[in-house]
Amino acid sequence: MTVRQEDGPGHPPVPVPGCAACTELAVRRDDARARYNRSAETDADVLLRRHLRGGHGP
Repeated sequence: MTVRQEDGPGHPPVPVPGCAACTELAVRRDDARARYNRSAETDADVLLRRHLRGGHGP
């Protein structure tokens, strides 16, 4: 399965549809973004990228 990135490095990772872990991390990121908490938003992006590489990526 190929891991999609919006437009490459520097853009937020895209969760895989139907994956509960991806969804949880994307929700965490969206909540952080809504609170203007850039640190927590970045943390969620890092965790989502790590999950995508380990669970969905090559």
